[in-house]
Amino acid sequence: MAPEGLANRKGRECLKIASVTRHLAIMQTRIIAAGLRTFEGDVDRFAIFSLVMRESLRAGTRVRGISMHSMAISLSRSFETVRRHVNALIAAGLCARVQGGVVVNPDVFMRSDIDHLMTVTHDSFVAFAQGLRDAGELPPIRVATECYVPTAGIGAAVDVMLGTVESNREIHGSWLDLVLFSTILCGNLERWAALRDAPQGPDERIRFSGAHAIRASVLARLLNLPETTVRRRLTRLGAAGGPIQRLRQGFVIQSAWMNRDEALETSARTASLVRMALAAAAVHGFPFDRIENAYLEGPPPPVVFTDRIAA
Repeated sequence: MAPEGLANRKGRECLKIASVTRHLAIMQTRIIAAGLRTFEGDVDRFAIFSLVMRESLRAGTRVRGISMHSMAISLSRSFETVRRHVNALIAAGLCARVQGGVVVNPDVFMRSDIDHLMTVTHDSFVAFAQGLRDAGELPPIRVATECYVPTAGIGAAVDVMLGTVESNREIHGSWLDLVLFSTILCGNLERWAALRDAPQGPDERIRFSGAHAIRASVLARLLNLPETTVRRRLTRLGAAGGPIQRLRQGFVIQSAWMNRDEALETSARTASLVRMALAAAAVHGFPFDRIENAYLEGPPPPVVFTDRIAA
């Protein structure tokens, strides 16, 4: 997920970050932090479960599974990797085999941790749409007459997240790399906003510094990942020409990397996928004319980047 760069390439230490990029980073961080707590930091397993959950919710009362071959293609994972994680999900009672593929075990939707994850996922998508609307960057969308059900919002959130993974595949080698990058961006932006006296203007340029940096230990706690894994990945991502920069206070997004043509092209692809997901949500009745009414519990609390375990 790459922000828009400066029109003037001379100021490479600054960034002009589009609202879709900012709100997407926040949405992803909220959902992934909740998901990795549920799935004990296993990014691939959470991705596979999310895909199966989306298909199970869309099938409704019909028992229609998704095949492991389809999952492997959708997630660009090997069949053996998908099979291993699916077997683990089945062994844990989260998924079940049916004719034609795999579904989420219906009883799982009653579990408190899965119910919480679904609520966070849904309300994070609502907040994402609301943020775009408030920034004046919500694309024109035809309001549907179909009655809205929250499962459509959950499916739209999964569409956005998996679509972002796909659009970023050329510049981020793995989903975990993208997760770390997006979470650092979210943290940098949250700290940048907290130190300001006024909201960000649409044309304002950002310069990240040590005051906005996020430490590896904070990322590890927030994402429920081993700190050694986080530090190893960050060392590689922070190498010369990489997407992040290591400062004494922690890590910030590398502006020069973000202003590269490849990153800008990725930003355009991601924005296009987001528009498609929003349009699909509208078809299923998402109330874009009264977004606040779609919340299940209300706007999710801000992600807290502290040394304490964050919500």
